[in-house]
Amino acid sequence: MSEYFKTVFWQVEISVPKERAHEAEEFFLRSGAQSTFELLYAEGRPSNLATDDTELFFFFAEDFPARAFVPMALATLSLPQAAFTVSQVKYSDYLKEFEKTFKAFGLTARTALVPPWDKDNADITGLKPLFLVPGMAFGTGKHATTQLMVAFLEETVRSDDAIIDMGTGSGILAIAALLYGAREAYGYDVETLAIESAISNLELNAAQHGTPLNAHFAVGDFSALQMLKTDAEHTVFIANILPNIFEANAASLRQALTHCRAWALSGIPDAQAESFAVFLRSIRITQFETKGKDEWQIFFSVAKST
Repeated sequence: MSEYFKTVFWQVEISVPKERAHEAEEFFLRSGAQSTFELLYAEGRPSNLATDDTELFFFFAEDFPARAFVPMALATLSLPQAAFTVSQVKYSDYLKEFEKTFKAFGLTARTALVPPWDKDNADITGLKPLFLVPGMAFGTGKHATTQLMVAFLEETVRSDDAIIDMGTGSGILAIAALLYGAREAYGYDVETLAIESAISNLELNAAQHGTPLNAHFAVGDFSALQMLKTDAEHTVFIANILPNIFEANAASLRQALTHCRAWALSGIPDAQAESFAVFLRSIRITQFETKGKDEWQIFFSVAKST
């Protein structure tokens, strides 16, 4: 497993107006944050989708001057009154807390999400195990968007497919595609820790299943697609990201969706589904279907076989 499991991080939690969230995330990532996520839901807390403010989490390396940096950053963003906390997190302790509560469960009707410490759980008998150690990246399988995407991959992946997973997070979707027979997968994320997590989870699944899994994970955004050459007839494009990220990368997204035989976009709240459909049509993507689960939508399209 990667060395980052042994490291110590600064964890920064900030409450900002929801309309400023993307701006704040980009600023902190450019300034050295290795990972970030927006708290959209948590057990024991109400949904964050309808509130005016949102909670952002950032993780910095141990040697980063986080306590001094955060108030200066918020002043630069014209958010000097934003509430924040800064604390140190030892990853091994973070993982121990997950071990207490994070157990194997049925991700879909065919797939189980399995942490290695609970692989003998009788509740997942008969399901294909997708092994995962939760990292400081999105994709633990608990979120409806992940479950919708894995179900899509189960039904769609072919043995000659190359999977492109934009915003790969923990690597869960790319790895699921490989376990269902995809030839190879490419996963990109803007966060260093996400890529570390994805690589570790790939190694874990290869070891547990006793088979090589052909995936390439790298730090990158939509611009990375310009360097990637794949055969459109054997490419499946997937991305589990929030709508504002898709909209900010409209040109690259259109190119990706027209250079593949199948695609799926998730991370779309029910409240934004109609406006997102309008956005897709505005970039001349008109053929798609949708499915929903727990206030979230997946938009997808699969070319008919000839």
